[in-house]
Amino acid sequence: MTSDDPHPSRIVGGGINTSESEQPVVVTQMLGIDSSAPVREEALRARFLSFDPLFDVASNLVAHQLVLRGRAAPADAPPELRQMEEDMLLTGLYSLTQDGLTGELPLLVRISAGVLFSEIPQQLNHRQLIWCVALDNEQHLARALALQDAGLTFCPTLNRNNAVVQDSASAWRYLACDADDTPPAVAARLIVEGVRHSHAQARWPGNAWFRGSFFSGDTQPGEISHEQAIQLDLLAIALREPVETLVQFFRLNPDMAPRLLAIANSQVGGLSRPAESTAHALIMLGPQRASRVAALLALTGKQPSEASRHYAITALTRALFMGKITRLGAPAESAAAAFEIGLLSTAPHALSLPVETLIRKLRLSATSARALSAHPSPEGAMLQLTYACENNDVETLATYAKQLDIPLHQISVAYLDALIAASELDAALH
Repeated sequence: MTSDDPHPSRIVGGGINTSESEQPVVVTQMLGIDSSAPVREEALRARFLSFDPLFDVASNLVAHQLVLRGRAAPADAPPELRQMEEDMLLTGLYSLTQDGLTGELPLLVRISAGVLFSEIPQQLNHRQLIWCVALDNEQHLARALALQDAGLTFCPTLNRNNAVVQDSASAWRYLACDADDTPPAVAARLIVEGVRHSHAQARWPGNAWFRGSFFSGDTQPGEISHEQAIQLDLLAIALREPVETLVQFFRLNPDMAPRLLAIANSQVGGLSRPAESTAHALIMLGPQRASRVAALLALTGKQPSEASRHYAITALTRALFMGKITRLGAPAESAAAAFEIGLLSTAPHALSLPVETLIRKLRLSATSARALSAHPSPEGAMLQLTYACENNDVETLATYAKQLDIPLHQISVAYLDALIAASELDAALH
């Protein structure tokens, strides 16, 4: 996305522009299943079990965690409810182990400390199983160590308020942490829960495993829908190919054309007169604006949902804001590079793919890759500033304003302008 626009970052008569100029489960009996024979994994998956994926730092699938689909008793739930859900999970695990676990990847199973003192772990033990458990006292610790000596594999949970696991860290091959915790200096492989953003993932060691919405969402990498695959292709073309290739794309995918025209003919496209066809619109928009309008369509798809509309409007807001902040003096490769980073910042959510996968598939520049994967960079700092604006985080805003040497009121005005301008996209997506 080279910067070739003669107008400032706004959506009035010129569309999306950024120039460099200064401008202001239940148990089997309960399900009615014949419990005389093990239930196949496929049947369990369909009925009540889910196998949540865990990924390494390179977004490779490395393990699964067995969970109850749509069930997660909160910490303050009645003990009876938590016990029932654990019984349901262990019933499913029993059927799986009786029939033989499929695949070679490790399978994590979270249990309460009380289960340690039952015969269940030894009865259900399998070479692929990793038992996740919170050890709250010396009795729990001694029992887990004894079972580990008997050949079981454990992944205790680190607790900043309880030193039992921290003091025994050298005894474990795996340790569970929360993404918001400070990474501990241990030899064990860390299993990081609750990863929602790339900047949370980036703080952890290279051999860690990760679980959370940032990596998995509702779809695992490589298992996106046909429509999402088309959106990804469109995004790649929009970012790196000439207008002629975009024209060819819409000839091959005519069902995407009406939405492109709706965006192009809106205030966002900024055309001086309505376009009659996608080819006409793309030529009238010019290379830079055509690429950006197509990228917005790639984020939403031909039938935008409420979520995809939100991702697109948020992306455009961030892009306009970051372009503006660059022209106000923030250090960056260019306003166009800043705009691209803002526009791509919601793509992992919109396309249900890890940012590392998008970086590879879209062949992003080093500048965009560093910012989107939360590695320190001027553009990354601007993206953090954008998050602070969205969350009305005054303290962080003040910190970044000082770091960028831009008055706080100018940042506020720039964000408000971007927010108002990007809201024009909503009408084109309905």
